Amino acid sequence: MDKQTVILTLEELGFALTALGAEDMASGLLQSYYGELTEDRWELLFHAATHSLISKGLMEQRDDGQQQLEFDAFIFEMLAHLVQSRQMLRGYKEQQDKQNTLTIHHGNERFLYHFSSHNELHFFRWSSPEDWHHDIDQLFGLLASNFNAHSRYVDLTEEQWNELTSSNFSMQQMITWKLHESAQQMIQDWREDFDRNQCSLDNLSQMIYADTDEDGPSVTNLLFVLKGMNDVWIVRNTELDMQATPCLRIESVTESDWRERITYFIQEFVRDEAVFRG
Repeated sequence: MDKQTVILTLEELGFALTALGAEDMASGLLQSYYGELTEDRWELLFHAATHSLISKGLMEQRDDGQQQLEFDAFIFEMLAHLVQSRQMLRGYKEQQDKQNTLTIHHGNERFLYHFSSHNELHFFRWSSPEDWHHDIDQLFGLLASNFNAHSRYVDLTEEQWNELTSSNFSMQQMITWKLHESAQQMIQDWREDFDRNQCSLDNLSQMIYADTDEDGPSVTNLLFVLKGMNDVWIVRNTELDMQATPCLRIESVTESDWRERITYFIQEFVRDEAVFRG
């Protein structure tokens, strides 16, 4: 029962969050998909969502003469966790004009899995750290066959990184970077994969919400991911001092490298080895 997956449409989730008092979260989700809506349109969407939730058995009408609606305890507990969580692990991938988002919400020693496909369908289940390697691989579409047997990397300054990712980048610009020939070839391979991916990078991040945050959550860990033709690339800042100038490492990782990097991410998120060991 604890691993049961609950699937909600965007409209069902928006209505449920509104009913739980999380109007801002609901409005952000719905407006990002629909844009500005009239009050009549909101009512129509929520009316349909109510009937859908009742038909799924996730909500019932109490027979007390007051026509009150009550959520099933299982989904209520999940959505309350979603609203109250202050820490999350988040993965984002663009695929064929769709955005897939995976978030793991941490709170009260429990973890809630939330997967969204283009913000249209939302999948929820209780989760644990031993699930996350698979979940992250699945999000980014990674298989063992995608990884090379040997890793390679090159370190760039922030200025070089900005040049490399600009729309008008030319390989001639690398002349001033004074890189070895092998590093130049690697940069060329990476840029070709970057172009094939419409100059877009997927990412994995760790976020923390603080009561003082007015502009959204703080990102405390960030990893860019690019699945290429012959490489799985990651990009990360290897400079430990967050106040120092970034040193950006582009790396073609082996499967072992990838597992190590994701394990580090998970451990930083959980921060409790007893929980991590399951």
